[in-house]
Amino acid sequence: MKVKIQSYRDLIFLGEIMLSETTIDNYIETIPPVPKVVKLCIDSLNNGDLVHAADIASEDRAFMHYLQNIVNKPIFGFRDEVKEARQIFGILGLSKAKQLIYGYYLLLILPKKWEVFDFNTSLFQDFQARLIHHWGKIVKFLGKDDNSLNQAISIIPATFVISEMLFRDINSTVKLLRDKKQMSYETIFYKMTDRTFFEISAMIAKKWDFSDDIVEMINKIGDLKEGDFGENALLISYLRLLLVYEMSRPAIIKAGLSDLFHLEPVFDDDILNNFYKIIQEEED
Repeated sequence: MKVKIQSYRDLIFLGEIMLSETTIDNYIETIPPVPKVVKLCIDSLNNGDLVHAADIASEDRAFMHYLQNIVNKPIFGFRDEVKEARQIFGILGLSKAKQLIYGYYLLLILPKKWEVFDFNTSLFQDFQARLIHHWGKIVKFLGKDDNSLNQAISIIPATFVISEMLFRDINSTVKLLRDKKQMSYETIFYKMTDRTFFEISAMIAKKWDFSDDIVEMINKIGDLKEGDFGENALLISYLRLLLVYEMSRPAIIKAGLSDLFHLEPVFDDDILNNFYKIIQEEED
């Protein structure tokens, strides 16, 4: 992650992109509070009431448009178009419904126009839908079908948004460093914040009131150290594989987002075989 400084000019460039901890916190604080409709739906789902949650959602036109758009994407595999709120929630079930509700919240903080990364709302929703669907299957396969664990996957797309915001104000300098110094977004990100992508993700998870265990798990995704990751070791291994898999898709590479972090998955034959069985079952 270290950058070789060859001249005084390099120091000027790097000095221009350094952000204080307060500035980083301020960027994260710009994430708006969870909307009322989202809170009410989550409360209903926490009480196991899918019907009431669906009825709340049906009263918000923008929310319903989002749910219909996401659920009818090919990755979910429904042959007929799903339109009604109760039908959507009934098909999804409690856990996946919660994931999509957090996904709607993410949609509200998306930039209207991406300036740093070659991305847009449609591509973001495709990525989000795939990530939510795959992760839900993996968590269920591992026998850890926990609501907060399912919802935690939303932190990764949220960090894309924060990355866009962090780079945007100094985009010309970022472009110069990439063009002239061949620095990756990953390196520039670290030089800006003194943190990795996943350390910023963990900060977002903490702001969203995820448990300490979830915050720690997110923080360790990009840990380069060999060794035991504790009781979340298996989850982290599968999550790394999922991110490597999804970040290698052409649209993500073209957008430049795959350059934000580099992961070396734990190449265990059993884990790899199980992972690809899960993915193939979803995509066949």
